[in-house]
Amino acid sequence: MSQTYISHNGKRTVQQLPVPARKGHNAILKANYIEDTIKAMGEWSCERVVLVYPKALDANTNVVSKLKEKLGHFIVGKKAGVGAHSPYQDVLEITNLLNEKKADCLLSVGSSSYSDACKIARLMQMNLNPQDLTSEAMEALVDQEKGTVDDLKDPTTRLILVPTSLSASEWNSESSATNPITQKKQHFSSPNAAPDLILLDPEVASTSPRKLWLASGMRAVDHCIETMVNNQCKCDAFYHMEDALTVLLKGLKDCREGENKNDQNELINGIHQCQIGSRNAMMGLLLWSIPMGTSHAIGHQLGSICGVMHGVTSCIILAPVLRYTSERNDKQKEVQGKVLKIWNKILKTDEKTLADAVENIVKMLDLPKTLKEIGITKDDDIDRVAESTLTDVFGAQEGLVGNKDQILQILNMARG
Repeated sequence: MSQTYISHNGKRTVQQLPVPARKGHNAILKANYIEDTIKAMGEWSCERVVLVYPKALDANTNVVSKLKEKLGHFIVGKKAGVGAHSPYQDVLEITNLLNEKKADCLLSVGSSSYSDACKIARLMQMNLNPQDLTSEAMEALVDQEKGTVDDLKDPTTRLILVPTSLSASEWNSESSATNPITQKKQHFSSPNAAPDLILLDPEVASTSPRKLWLASGMRAVDHCIETMVNNQCKCDAFYHMEDALTVLLKGLKDCREGENKNDQNELINGIHQCQIGSRNAMMGLLLWSIPMGTSHAIGHQLGSICGVMHGVTSCIILAPVLRYTSERNDKQKEVQGKVLKIWNKILKTDEKTLADAVENIVKMLDLPKTLKEIGITKDDDIDRVAESTLTDVFGAQEGLVGNKDQILQILNMARG
């Protein structure tokens, strides 16, 4: 049976980030994805839209069909489906659509794989020859030592993102995509690659498969924790991340309880809180330039090489990373203890270590917490993940985890 989208009120417009570079790049909280898309297109005088969306969302809900009905002839191209971790092929297919259809607006409804694919597609439109939209041409742009491309021309096609997960890709001007040959995740950015508009519609997000939603919530929790335990995280940033973690954990709890009690109001409120917390969890990276750490570095490559769903990577890897670094570094043990006190206060728990706290909330959310649970058992696969992690954009935190053997120790702790 098709799930029905219900409109709601209480929207609020904010600048995506409180920095000059994001002036004119807004987000709407409690958005109505149809009304706000039409309004934005009118303000920008856009008349040719390419729409990207998940096949399952179209098959199981009326979210996409209502959008097609309202936009009508303004939709000049459509792409149903983007692979996990944004394969190069999908990125280039969107780029080709933008060129062929002479689109002036790109609209994405979906999770972070969709957001990343669309953000990078706009960059490829400006930085690759339209006659050479190939994986080889994309890869040729990458600095292989850093795993990044950061000197690209800015996009010109307008971009609207309607996220259905909490992985928070939409807030970043940097995006990642997966090379189909090496299965390595590479990162692409330009100073103005952020979307023009982000529409946070809790009703649309509520149609997301619950496992995907909750797992992406753990990804947002990972953003908070890896920022808070980083040596570069000073007082102002730490207090901000404490607030983000509070909103996220309470929101995830409300989502789970709202679903268990079949209380739609509690569920929608939890989703709204999670969306705010997910945005705020990115601020350490985006405002204070505090890089993510080992959990993200391993998670990127575990996802692309082994096909692990975005978010599930955090469920499995974050706790072992925390346990490993705490046992081997006194400063880490101290700062993790500080975060643990905050965690126990928020959830009224009595966890003994931060790693235990993460493991137990993953269990409470009924998500996988070991590699064995998701069928990753081959030594060759785990070795490939460790090797690729060494050249991930976030790499490993200096002084904590810095070589392949150490990464393998963490992965072995995650085996289960």
